[in-house]
Amino acid sequence: MRSEEASIGARVRVGEFGLRSELRGLTGKIIGRWGHPEYLALDVLMEDGSSQLFWHHELEEVPE
Repeated sequence: MRSEEASIGARVRVGEFGLRSELRGLTGKIIGRWGHPEYLALDVLMEDGSSQLFWHHELEEVPE
């Protein structure tokens, strides 16, 4: 996911190249954006109710 595509409420999936292998393929919703607009960290509410912080490039947008 490109940094400028990341918006609050967007559904996302942890990508294949994410650093945390145990989370790959899981989905959630962006609930927070942190950092410089060109290189964001994103707070994601996962489907299990936990929240995780990811770099924008670790996520893929899930089509609605």
